[in-house]
This record gives sequence, structure tokens and C-alpha cells, in this order.
Amino acid sequence: MIRLTTVSERMQAPIESTPFHNYVLGDGTLWTEFYRSDVGYLLRFPDLADFEVSADGTEVIAHPAKGTDSATVEHLYLNQIAPLALSRQGQPAFHASVVTVSGGAVAFLGKAGMGKSTLAASFAIAGAAFLTDDSLVIEERDGGCFALSSHPSLRLWQDSVDALIGTELVDSTQVTYSSKARLLAGQTLTHSKDPVSVHAAFVLGGEEPEDIAIECLSGNERHMSWVMNSFLLDIEDRELLAEHFDWTHRISGKVPTFSLDYARKYSTLPQVRQAVIDHVISLTN
Repeated sequence: MIRLTTVSERMQAPIESTPFHNYVLGDGTLWTEFYRSDVGYLLRFPDLADFEVSADGTEVIAHPAKGTDSATVEHLYLNQIAPLALSRQGQPAFHASVVTVSGGAVAFLGKAGMGKSTLAASFAIAGAAFLTDDSLVIEERDGGCFALSSHPSLRLWQDSVDALIGTELVDSTQVTYSSKARLLAGQTLTHSKDPVSVHAAFVLGGEEPEDIAIECLSGNERHMSWVMNSFLLDIEDRELLAEHFDWTHRISGKVPTFSLDYARKYSTLPQVRQAVIDHVISLTN
């Protein structure tokens, strides 16, 4: 559990110490600075918000920057801060979108820009339900791995909205830092609130072959796919790193994991969905 407190807007004053870690987007934009503080950690999203996180990850205080709206603070907390705080509590969390397939769930792992949200939206409008857009929290129980439900929204670029859904069919909100639309679940996009057993995971690669390619990953490749797509608050904490290695090893051993490459064309998405469904069914038969 995490207790969130949001306080009034404040200027982002200069921080004298040096961040122990930075997260940079694919285009080179500085996205997050990680600092140590008297209470634990300070995570800064430049010009957007600061978040104080307690040393044990159970308490978060949000400090919006001037002009940052509540929807943006909520999005940053749900999709960035909460999974990082949970990692401090020993709870596995990963960069992934998750949808229901054939009585279970499948996770699509991958870095930003690989098409996780677009693929999840494609499944959701075709009758599946989505559990989370970009932060998968896993609960290990009954010998398996269960995906926990997150906020009932998906974020898509406008061309994906136009191609897949149409703006008149969904409710949406906007966050200030991105031109992506935040689409809320409803009749068009079905959301699942209950935990669902993860039957398989697919790592989205950057290749765009003519034919859809699904390949089984080796033990080390499978493990590293989960490691590289993990949320981890403190990359310098040896105890946390050891625990992180253990939980990713367990999860990669329990969840069949595959690479998935396909041409990034909206017209191919129905074939991609069917290929994923057929592959998952073959695993359970």
C-alpha cells in the first residue's frame, strides 16, 4: 500500500546534490532525476512535479510545479511513481501493457515507442479487456503470476485514436506534458478490475518483418527481458538489486516469454491479435 499526499504548487528550486540516476527518453529528453533525501528519495520531473518517496516506499508526497494540472500529477503518480515505490516494497512492477486472452492475460513488454498501448487498444476494441496501459504490477500466488489492474485508461497518439477508435466514441482527458490522448475505459474500451493470471508475455522488438514473427526466448534472454523492462527505484541498493534479480528470475521462469515482431501498420493489427491468441491457445492445450 502507498499513501499519497498532494500539496499545493511550488517552484522547482535548484537541488544542490547530484542525482544518482537519470531517466532519459529515446529522443534525448531528460524525463526523471533521482535524488536521495532526508526522507528517502526525491524524484523530479523537470517543469512538471517533484515526488518525495519514503525510504520504504509506503508514502509519497506530490509537489506539482507551477501550471501542472491534477490529471498530469495523477498520471505521473500512477504510471511512474507508484510502480517505483512498490519496487522499494519488494513488489515486482514492469513496463508493460496487459490484456485478457483465452481465459488469462498476456503482457506486452517493451520500451517506450514500441507500440504497447496501440496493441492493447487494438485488443480492447476487439472484445478483450485491458488491465493496464504501461505499468504491470505482478502478484505471485497459487504458484502463478497474476497481473493487477491499474487505472482504467490508455494513452495513444492521435493517429492511433483516429485509426482504431474515433474520438467521438471515447471519453478522454489530456495531460499537459504530452499530446497523447488519455482515453478512459467505457463501452468502446473494456477494462478489467480483477487480477488475471498471466499466461504469456511478448517482448515487442524494433524489427518490422513482412510476416509476423513470434519466437521463444532462451532462459537468459527471457530473464533479461523482464530485468530490462522493470521499474526499480534504487539502482544502487545491493539488497534491492539482489531481490530484484530473484523476483525477475522467478517470474521469467513461470511466465512463457516470447519475442514479437511485426510491421507497424494499423492494417496488420487484426493478424497480430490472432497470431497472439493462437499462440497462447497452443500453450494451454
